[in-house]
Amino acid sequence: MTRITDIPNLEGYGVFVDGIDFKQLTKGEWKELGKLYMKKLVMIIRKSGLKNKKVFHKVLSKWGEHRQNYAAITFGKFPWAKGNIHEILASPDVPDDEKEYIKEYKRIGGLTREDGNILRVTGKKINGYRTGLFDHGELLWHSNECGDLAFTPGVALLGQEGMTKSATGVMVTAPYYNSISDSMRSELDEMVLIHNFVDGKINVNGENNIVYKNMCPEPNTEIPLVIQSPAGIKGLHYSFNTVTGSNNDRLLAEVKKGIEKYTYDYWWENDDDLMIFDNSITQHRRLGDTTDRLCLRYQFDYTYLHDGMYQPYLQEPYITRYTDRVTNFYKLLQHELCTK
Repeated sequence: MTRITDIPNLEGYGVFVDGIDFKQLTKGEWKELGKLYMKKLVMIIRKSGLKNKKVFHKVLSKWGEHRQNYAAITFGKFPWAKGNIHEILASPDVPDDEKEYIKEYKRIGGLTREDGNILRVTGKKINGYRTGLFDHGELLWHSNECGDLAFTPGVALLGQEGMTKSATGVMVTAPYYNSISDSMRSELDEMVLIHNFVDGKINVNGENNIVYKNMCPEPNTEIPLVIQSPAGIKGLHYSFNTVTGSNNDRLLAEVKKGIEKYTYDYWWENDDDLMIFDNSITQHRRLGDTTDRLCLRYQFDYTYLHDGMYQPYLQEPYITRYTDRVTNFYKLLQHELCTK
């Protein structure tokens, strides 16, 4: 029997789900859980029973299609290749550093369209090469693609092995935004943050994967501080690792102190736990021992949970910029990616 309980310290923005049997769960029941997740922002399903990449993709793709902006951005640079990796790697017109990014992205699990571009987060190596993102060490607070105006809104992590000595922490910003005065909310509504990729701002061991330049693909990207989640929940898109400036740095420092108390670190209880969290107004981090740890990461939109295109922004010109960028992403991702 499925049991749902609140996650501590998140002011109602997070739930544990226990007792799910995915073999018996109907499509309608899973969709209802998806709608609950949208309202709660964080969902931790303990003892999921999900064992591999293919099953993971099959389950999560019922909520939304995969999206890896890195793939769309990369192939957008080389439209003549029509998504064919081999043509890009063989071309003398593609810079060597770009080829290395593509090779590494493929090694960590990307560019496998049939199972959702699911990436490995692990330190395991094959033939001396890393096969996963962030192979060891703690990770500081961040959200994925945080400095990209068209960030992917949902992230799911499925444990595989060696998980129980580590924690994944979440920080929700909606309760802070709801708690402040109307006048302060009005100030925050007007704030715009400047984002840049800053090496060493995520992994405390200073071993950022080169693909993670995708955190902020364009320098000095402007993104409003206050946005809305796919369920229409207002909060703060404030990822500490890419924000390099604002139009009120004093106020921003006060905000940072205020949101950090709405934090919960989940020390993985089982290797097959499934953790799903919002990537718009929520940050996450990693703590603990990552030796022999392996989990799978799926980034997704809310195709089957949300009516129409999700729009995070509340003001122009960001509404139009987002719409144009996401529309272009979906056009690019329609190409079959030739990875064999």
